[in-house]
Amino acid sequence: MLTKSVQENTIQFLPFAVALLDMDFVVLDCSQPLVDLFEVEGTAFLNRKIDRLLGELPRSFQRAQESKKQRSEPLTDYLMNITRKSELRWFKTALYTSSKNDCYYLYVEDVTKKKIALDLALQAERTARIGSWEVDLVNNKLHWSAVTKEIHEVASDFEPDLQSGIEFYKKGKHRDRIIELVSDAIEKGAKYDEELIIVTAKGNEKWVRSIGNSEMINGKCSRLYGVFQDIDLSKREYIKYQELNDRMRIAVESANVGIWDFNIVDNTLIWDENMYALYGIAKNTFSGDYDAWEKTVHPDDKERCVEEVQLAISGQKEFDTEFRILLPDGSEKYIHAQAKVFRDKNDQPVRMIGANTDITRVKQTGRRLRHLLNVTEQQNRSLLNFAHIVSHNLRSNSSNLSMLTGMLLRGGSEENRNRFIDMIRISSERLDETIVQLNEVIKIQTDEGKKMQRIRLASTIQSVMESINGLIAESSAKITIDIPAESEVLAIKPYLTSIFLNLFTNSIKYRNPKRKLSIKIESHHDDDKTVLSFTDNGKGIDLTSYGDKLFGLYKTFHGNEDAKGMGLYISKNQMEAMGGTIAVQSKLDHGTTFKLIFCNQNIYQD
Repeated sequence: MLTKSVQENTIQFLPFAVALLDMDFVVLDCSQPLVDLFEVEGTAFLNRKIDRLLGELPRSFQRAQESKKQRSEPLTDYLMNITRKSELRWFKTALYTSSKNDCYYLYVEDVTKKKIALDLALQAERTARIGSWEVDLVNNKLHWSAVTKEIHEVASDFEPDLQSGIEFYKKGKHRDRIIELVSDAIEKGAKYDEELIIVTAKGNEKWVRSIGNSEMINGKCSRLYGVFQDIDLSKREYIKYQELNDRMRIAVESANVGIWDFNIVDNTLIWDENMYALYGIAKNTFSGDYDAWEKTVHPDDKERCVEEVQLAISGQKEFDTEFRILLPDGSEKYIHAQAKVFRDKNDQPVRMIGANTDITRVKQTGRRLRHLLNVTEQQNRSLLNFAHIVSHNLRSNSSNLSMLTGMLLRGGSEENRNRFIDMIRISSERLDETIVQLNEVIKIQTDEGKKMQRIRLASTIQSVMESINGLIAESSAKITIDIPAESEVLAIKPYLTSIFLNLFTNSIKYRNPKRKLSIKIESHHDDDKTVLSFTDNGKGIDLTSYGDKLFGLYKTFHGNEDAKGMGLYISKNQMEAMGGTIAVQSKLDHGTTFKLIFCNQNIYQD
C-alpha cells in the first residue's frame, strides 16, 4: 500500500486500473485496482518504467515514447502478459495525454476471457464457414466479414454495396427471393432465414444460408445485419440423400414393401403407410403394439413366427421368414419379412426394424408352376407307359402268335392242330383288345381322372393269360388264382393289363429250370385298399445286392440277353400313376412275391 502522505495527492483510490506516467513512461502513481490486477505491491512500481509491470510494450506505445509528441486522441492497443503464476493474460490498454502535456494516463483492462471467447468464436466461424454482414442504410454501406468475403471468393479489400451484394445471388428464383426478403426486412422489419444459391466472383455456384435481421428507428429501417454460412457441401449431400430417398421411396412403393419399427423396450410398433395397405388395416384402428401385429398372423403360422421373432431378439438367428396373415375380410396373404435388431452399449436389444413384402402372387405362381410340373411329369409318365405298353404288350402278343404258328406248322394230330388254331384265334382277339386299349390311352392322355375306373381283377387276369396262352402252354406253368369273381380295384385298365402281362412274362422268362413253374395269385381287402399278391417259384432275386435297384430303369439281375431292364420300372410308375404302390419279397432260388396295393379312392377327384 502507498504511504499516507502519498495517498492524499494520488489516483490510487480510482475504481479502475490506471497509472500516471511521466513522458519517459516512468510510473509516478497508480490505482489500487492496477496493483491488484498484477498482484504486486504498489510501491514496487513507483518511480520505475511501466514495462517493468506490463512487460514489452506494444509497438505503437514505443513509437509514442520515442517521439514525445503531443497526441490529441488516445492511443489504444493490446498486449500479452505472463503473470507471476505463469498464466497467459491479455490486456487492452489506452494511453491518454494530460491536459498540460507533461504526463500520460495509462488505462489497463484485463480482456483475457473476452480474447479467448473471441478467438474461439473466430475459430468456430472459420470452421463452420460462418461470416457476418451489416448494411448501413443511412450511408448505403455494406460490410462483410473476412469469412463472408472468402465465401464470395472476393479479395480481402473488396468493398461491396447492397446492389452488388444482391447480384451475387444466382439469377432467377434465388435472386428474386433475396430481393423479396430484403425488401420485407426494410419495409416491415421482417427477419429471414433462407437457403439460396450464389455465384461467386470466380463463377462457382454455391449454396449458402443467409440470415437477416433489421433495426428499426421511428418506424424506419436504419440497419440490416446478419450471418452468412457456406452450406454448399452439406446441402449437396442432402440433395443427393433426398434424391436417393425419393428413389428408394418410389422403389418401396412400387414393390409394395412395408417398413416397420418395433421399440422393444416400450413395446410400441410403428408402421409406414405401405404396412397398413399390406395388412388391410385402417390406421386409426391399429393400437400400435406387438400384440396387434401378432393377432394378424395366421393361426397355423403364429407359433413359429413368434418363436422366430424371439430368436432374433435374443441374437440366436437373423429374422428372415415367411408367414401368412389374415386380412379383415378373412382372406389370406403371404408375407416375406426381414428385420435387424439394434442393441445398446450393454448389448441389450432396444429396437427391431424390418420390411414386409407381399409374396402372395409369387406363392400362387409357384403353386401353379408345381401343378404344371406335376401335370408334365404325369404326362411324361403316361407317354413312357404308353411306349412300354406298345413295345412290351405287342411284343408279348406277337411272340405268342409266332410260337403258336410254329407249333401249328410242325403238324401233329388233327386234335392238336385244331387246339393250336383255337389258341391262335384267342391270342389274335387279345391282340386286338390290346390295340383298342392303346387307342384308348391315346385319347385320354391329358385327362388322368377319366382313366380311373372300377375293374374286375379275375377277368382282367384271365384276359392277360389268354393273350399269352402259347407262352403259358410252352412253359407248362401251373397257375392258381384265388380271387373272388366280383373283386374290383380302381385302376387304369391299360396300365393294369400291362402290369399283369409284365409279371406273367417275367415269371415265365425267369423260371427255375430245376422245377415246374408255379404261379399263385390271390387278393384281400385291407380298409380302403386292395392287396394283390403275385407269387412264383422261379429263380428269385438277391434283394441284399439288388433291393435298392430293383425298380430302377435299365436294371437287370439274371443276365438274360433279351432282358431290357424296363418292365419293373414301368410297372412301378403305372402303379403310382393309379395312386397305388408295388412291393417285392424274394429269396434267391426260392421264388418271388410281388404285392400290388390299390387305393380304392380316386386320387384325381377333389
